[in-house]
Amino acid sequence: MTSEVQSRRTTTRAWWRSVSAWGGVLAVCGGLFHTIVAGLMRSTAWSQIFAEGFFGTLTLDPPPERLALAEAFWFSVGSFGVPLLLLGALVIWVTRRGEVVPSWVGLGVAAWAVLIGLLGSFSTGTLILTTIGVLLAVGGRTARR
Repeated sequence: MTSEVQSRRTTTRAWWRSVSAWGGVLAVCGGLFHTIVAGLMRSTAWSQIFAEGFFGTLTLDPPPERLALAEAFWFSVGSFGVPLLLLGALVIWVTRRGEVVPSWVGLGVAAWAVLIGLLGSFSTGTLILTTIGVLLAVGGRTARR
């Protein structure tokens, strides 16, 4: 079984040829960027969270005077940046093994991005998320041929 898995793995350079791999790289970069930049933009609130004690500082229904702390959490580590980072890492791992990322994963990400854009606005983030979804969907479709 080990030799079978090793024979399916791609070389270090070959996995970059997959459209899905580019979607995964974009997802990792987007997830990292969103999580880090959002945290840095609210560094004052994070300082207060750490000063008060990290555990139990935030609630789902914060009073108005604690809204800035909840916002800092939900726009950084509590946002979809972390799952996007993990999804991208999984896609990279799968493509490096020579496996195919199912196109429905990309279609789901693209549909989610369009929903976000329709409910909020089509910003740079939603356009990047849509691009990630399209890359994953196209990569899944073209890898089967």
